[in-house]
Order: sequence, then structure tokens, then C-alpha cells
Amino acid sequence: MRFGNSKIGRRLPHFTNSPDPVPSNRLPTGVYNNFSYEFFNAVMFQCFGSPVILFIIQSGATAFMVGSLSAFPLLLMPLTLVASPYVEKFGYRRTSLYCWTLRWMVCSCLIGIAIFDVGAWRVPLVLLVIFLFHLLRNLGISGNTPWLTSIIPPHRRGLYLSRATLFSNLGSFGTFLVIGLILGSNPSLSQYAFVFVVGAFGGLMSSIFMSRIQPPPPLPPRPKPSAAVPKRSFWAGFKRCFAQPGFSTFVTIQSFYGLSFVSIPSLSLIYLREKVGISPSIISYFSTAGVAGATLAALFWGRWIDRRGILSLQLLAFVGMCFNTVLWFTVGIFGANELNIAMAALVTFLGSVWISALNMSQTHSIMAMAPVEDRVLFQNVAVLMTYVTQALAPMVWGILLDTLDHNHFGFNLAGLDIGPYRIWFLASLTLGVVGTVFLRQTSRRRRVIEATEE
Repeated sequence: MRFGNSKIGRRLPHFTNSPDPVPSNRLPTGVYNNFSYEFFNAVMFQCFGSPVILFIIQSGATAFMVGSLSAFPLLLMPLTLVASPYVEKFGYRRTSLYCWTLRWMVCSCLIGIAIFDVGAWRVPLVLLVIFLFHLLRNLGISGNTPWLTSIIPPHRRGLYLSRATLFSNLGSFGTFLVIGLILGSNPSLSQYAFVFVVGAFGGLMSSIFMSRIQPPPPLPPRPKPSAAVPKRSFWAGFKRCFAQPGFSTFVTIQSFYGLSFVSIPSLSLIYLREKVGISPSIISYFSTAGVAGATLAALFWGRWIDRRGILSLQLLAFVGMCFNTVLWFTVGIFGANELNIAMAALVTFLGSVWISALNMSQTHSIMAMAPVEDRVLFQNVAVLMTYVTQALAPMVWGILLDTLDHNHFGFNLAGLDIGPYRIWFLASLTLGVVGTVFLRQTSRRRRVIEATEE
């Protein structure tokens, strides 16, 4: 793996034993079908994202239940790994299309749950729907990520991801405005049904545009061995993933990201709603501010990756998220007034900028490291390794917050009340600083290796 380049500073990871089937250095024909799919997929995802969290909070869900929503991808990942060989046989495109279409159809059930009074069954039914949502999402990603990897040229992936993120954020931006208008300042549970209708429409349109994306090219035929070769076991393939250069570093970085920062977007909604006292409609507008930040950032992150490499972007994003966590600590000091509302909007804006960078670098790393052979298995293992912390962390932090909040834990420090959520922000900051130091040391070692090779 090389990062050195006399012209552009750092080259993206390239493995000589993992040829890519992309025949040219151009983006695929009809690439705007990809971008339109990203736009409407974002509409669906945002309608079934934070509004669902606000919906179950209003229905009486605990922080543990909210955190559990993020744990579903990890719990379902073993099924996805088992299904990897069948994705290869069934086809990347068909797997993605079937799963994406079933996903929005299943989520449409939330419309009925919001309209009809199902009493104590409301929260369990929502959790079941989101469980199925993530099952189909994981299976869909098993085909979608290899599909995109096979049609996007290696040296255009940063540019493509930045443009795809731009369209995704534009869809999110408009969706959050609509959500804010629908919910208002004090929404009833039935009002959420209109949000879920918008999400179902976005899912329908995303499936239509996905069906128009360029099909993956056929893989080169494998030479027939002269003698019978024993079939490699699943665990042998799993170990081979960790033998891939740079994979262990990737897992470590994603673990720090998951433990430190991934929980903040979801659990901070409880903090803003229950502790600071900000209404759901204003929180939706915060999300709009965050999408605006991610949209502006997406214009630069793709070029940054293509020219400077992934590690430098990750280091910058970690520093930014550490600063952002400090700002989260200050939100709520003066109550639900204009100053705190402005501070919450600023923190959401900046957080989305850095999370956009980290998510884009994560996707790019998976695409860059994946070999052609066993591509589905490799990318599923990589996603599993990110989910180990990024899915479990919100649930674990949620249990901690529930426990501390239930026991009214807190203390006063120099006139400032330090409650459970501020303790959580301090813990996230500490882990983020450790991750930043690791990234800095890794970047230095990389430069030493590059200088030695030159």
C-alpha cells in the first residue's frame, strides 16, 4: 500500500493483488441516476431517522431503547455475513434493488402505527419495524457497496463520494424543512404519520432511480484449477480480511470514532428535548443546519481524499469533533433561550461537517481495500468491524445515561451543574483525544515509511 506521490502528495491505497474491474477513469454513464437515488434515499432515511426517535421518546421510550435502534445493524450483521456467498450468486444489482424496495415498504407500516392507537404496543412495534429496516439495509449494502465499487474508477471515488454526499445532503436539507413544518412546536403522535408518508414516497423514488444505475461489469472468469482445491472456510476468509494491509488500522480508527462520537447525533436529541427544553420542530431545523454544513463540506472532502489521502482528513475531523464535544458541554447552561438555541444549531452544523468527513473516509477506505475476489465478504466484514463500536456504543451510553438519570446523579463544580449528559460529553471528549493521538502517530509513521521508500 502506497500513499506517496510527487504530484499530489499522497496516493490512495492500491493493492497490486486486488485488480479493479473498472475499465476507465471516468464516472459511469448516467451518473445522475446515482445522484438522484442518493437524493431520494436521503428523503426516506431522514423521515425514518430522527422523527422516529422523537416519536418513540414522545411515546415513553427510554434512552436505552433509543440507543438500541443503533445496535440493530450490529445484531443483524452475522446474518449478512452468512448471506455473502448468496449475494455473489444472486447479483449485486438484484440484491440491492429487492432489499431497498422492501425496506421502504416495511417502514410504511409506521404510518399506521402513528395513526391508530395501539397503546403500549406502539414502541415495541416501532422497534420491530426498525429492526426489519436494518436487516434489509444490511443485506442491501452487501450488494450496493460492491456494485458501486465495481463501476466507480479508483481515482474518481473521492470525487464521486463528494458529489453523492452533496445530493444526499440536499435531499436531507429539504426533508428537515418539511419535517419541521409538519411537526410544529408541540406535535401529536398522529402528526408523525405525514412525515412517514413523505419517507415512503422518497423510498419509492429512490428504488426507481436505483433501477436505472449502470449495472456492474461482469467479473473476469476465474481459471479452472488443474486439481481439486479445498473450499475455503468462512473463518479463513475472515482472517484473510485482517491480513489485508491497513485493515487493522482502519478498524482501530473506526472504533475510536464509534466510541467517541457516533452516539452524539441520536442521544443528544434526548438532551435537547428533555433537559434543555427545545421543541421538536426547532430540533428538526437544527438538523437542517447540520445538513447545510455537511453539504458545504462535501464539496471539499472528496477532492481532499483524492489529493491528500484519507488519514489527513480523518485527523482533521477528529480534532474538529473534539472541539465540537466541548461546545456540546456548554449547551444548556442558560436554559432554552435564544442563546442556547443558537449554540445548539452551531454545534449541529459543525458536527455534521466532521461526521460527513469521517463517514466519507470510512466508505472510501472500504472501497479502496476490497479485493475483487471475495469482495462482498470483505466489505461485510469491514462494515461489521465498524458496527461493533458504532452500533453498540449508543446502546451502552444509553444504559449509562438511563442509570445515572434515574438515580439523579450529578454534582456542582464551580457553580456549574454536572449531570449525566455532561459526564457523557466529557467521556466522549476523552476517548476522542486518545483517538486523535493515535491518528497523529499513525500519520507520522506513514510519512516515515514513505520517505524511506522514496
